[in-house]
Amino acid sequence: MTEHVLKKEVNSLRGEYSKNGVVVIKNAVNSYWLEVLRKAVELQLKEKKRYFDNRNMRMQSGGFKDFCLNSGIGRIVADLVNSKTTSLVFDQMFVKEVGTKTRTGWHTDQPYWPILGPVITTWIALDHVDDENGALEFIPGSHHWGKKYHPFITDQLGAFVKYMKPDDPQYDEMPDFEADRDKYDIKSWSLGPGDMLAFDGFIVHSAKGNQTSTRRRRGYAVRFATDGATYDPTQGVANWLEDENLEPGAIFESEKFPLIYNKN
Repeated sequence: MTEHVLKKEVNSLRGEYSKNGVVVIKNAVNSYWLEVLRKAVELQLKEKKRYFDNRNMRMQSGGFKDFCLNSGIGRIVADLVNSKTTSLVFDQMFVKEVGTKTRTGWHTDQPYWPILGPVITTWIALDHVDDENGALEFIPGSHHWGKKYHPFITDQLGAFVKYMKPDDPQYDEMPDFEADRDKYDIKSWSLGPGDMLAFDGFIVHSAKGNQTSTRRRRGYAVRFATDGATYDPTQGVANWLEDENLEPGAIFESEKFPLIYNKN
């Protein structure tokens, strides 16, 4: 897909993103960058880290940093929400190997992070992704509910273990979305390699397990802060995202959280 056609598609998705909190952008990543990311993922898998600890990948060996800085991903995000800037929060890889049947628990992302204001995750499929090998599921519009659900600790494979700060009044009690699936309009999409999900930091989502015996599910996520996002260390539980060089209330941009795209 050419840059012109991609930009036109992204602009056409702006209203859908605002309403639903999630969109699919087809063919967002070309074959060159797909190969860069696949090689980088395979290199990092040798480290055998816990599922959710494969984060800040741009600081590791491989082509993650090159992708974040030079692929144009920041501009796609800016176009989608009509933002003048995008700053990189962090990047992360998610690999569900064959037979990893554990479901990633229902959650929202932003309550983990020291950020107020809009944050977008881009989740790039590096393989074919469908219901059988671990498709992500979303409750469209849930980012408008005004809820800040409890962050939680997971096990090695991403399943729920316990809440973090269970008595903190800033967090809302999380419903059992899985037990009450019929009450919600749950959406998921099959993705081809290079297709990308873009979703809001407060949308409720989960991911199915990999039920297959032959197909891996490799995904790569990059989180961006856009216009209006500010730093607030009283929010969230991810201490590793705190930045002593940022004052509370400052625009979410620093050496640790570099500006990736600036329209001006």
